[in-house]
Amino acid sequence: MKGVTFLNRPPEQLKTAIYSLGCKVNYFESEALKEQFRRHGFTVVEDEEIADVYIVNTCTVTHQAARKSRQLIRRLKKANPEALVVMTGCYPQVDPQEAELLPEVDLFTGTGERLLLPELVKEKAAGKIERNRVRPYTGETKEVFEEMPWTPEQGRTRAFLKIQDGCRQFCTYCVIPLARGPLRSLTPERGIHYLREIGRSGFKEVVLTGIHLGLYGIDLTPRINLASFLQMAVSVEGIERIRLSSLEPTDIQEDLIETICRNEKICRHLHIPLQSGDDTILRRMGRPYQTEYFSKLLKRLYGAIPDLALSTDIIVGFPGESEDNFQQGLEFVRRSAFSRLHVFKFSPRKGTGAAQMTPQVPPEEKERRSRKMILLGEELARSFQDAFLGRTLSVLLEKEENLSEGKGLWEGLTSNYLRVKVKLGEGNWRGNMLNIRLEESLSGFLQGQFVG
Repeated sequence: MKGVTFLNRPPEQLKTAIYSLGCKVNYFESEALKEQFRRHGFTVVEDEEIADVYIVNTCTVTHQAARKSRQLIRRLKKANPEALVVMTGCYPQVDPQEAELLPEVDLFTGTGERLLLPELVKEKAAGKIERNRVRPYTGETKEVFEEMPWTPEQGRTRAFLKIQDGCRQFCTYCVIPLARGPLRSLTPERGIHYLREIGRSGFKEVVLTGIHLGLYGIDLTPRINLASFLQMAVSVEGIERIRLSSLEPTDIQEDLIETICRNEKICRHLHIPLQSGDDTILRRMGRPYQTEYFSKLLKRLYGAIPDLALSTDIIVGFPGESEDNFQQGLEFVRRSAFSRLHVFKFSPRKGTGAAQMTPQVPPEEKERRSRKMILLGEELARSFQDAFLGRTLSVLLEKEENLSEGKGLWEGLTSNYLRVKVKLGEGNWRGNMLNIRLEESLSGFLQGQFVG
């Protein structure tokens, strides 16, 4: 390891930068890591500042995500060749052999050792440990929920709280069960404790995150489910909105629908991954539902929850996806009236069933289908957005736009995830919830007028 003698300095003299790639769960964990390093005396600095220690919380759900992780690590090492670079998270957990080949990385850990990172960094600097600190999930030992410290995120209006980890679904395209291990949950008592902290800190909205959030509590004794936890969470003072990050279709049962419907604090936006709108491809993906089930679920949701926004994930170019399969899926997505699409080109991941499936779709065909699905997503998003013209909705203001002509243009989100911009007087409006009349629909957002 080149040039790390400076690490013999006290931790408070070491500038430590923590970067996050991937999902909302990773984002929460990276923010918690910052607090963990502060508690061990390290000086945590913002992204893009030259640091002595770089922590990269990686993603490997697709080839592109893994490539971005490698590119970021190389860029950071180039910025400071003498820095200690730590690679953590899903990438080294899934493929420690590949992580071992990256010369820029001085230390790497998986998804189960992150709370140990401050001590591991000190030990690495002292030459006491090797690079590899990945413990595979074998199922032979009972995994416990990694309770990471929550800390107020400076300059943010929404707080994130991870209450669940792990996945047992084993879709044929996905490495997440390998990266995250078995299902495990934060106890409801600790969850409500953190929510009270969030409310006292002035956050009006909290995003509950998890890898398989809809199965929250299934591993606990006594068993609890997400609907029951939400019924407790809505009573926490100070929090005006609770947003759910992502739910699998088969986890949305009547008690959860009723809980959302009865409690206006729970945001009118659900993200439900479809992945494909064709039954043949869904079977090849190992998804535990067909389009008829999904369609009936959407009908129940739209009928029960007014103004509901439903976003989804779609994979195009899955092995064996013919043009007819793709067209079937395209039409199903159109009929489903999603508010937003997240489109991914299929990426074979080592260790998954789909990586060995044939025939693989050519890259240029994946690109064509991706562009077509993205265009449909833009059409659906605009249609959903336009439906609220003339309505007055509550908007949580997040940030001020930088305008050459002056200040006062603020941007925020409605409960159902519409992005809204509104011209206000000078002052700090961040974190305020205002009633805004939506008057103009533009590309990606609505322009509104404050009505008191």
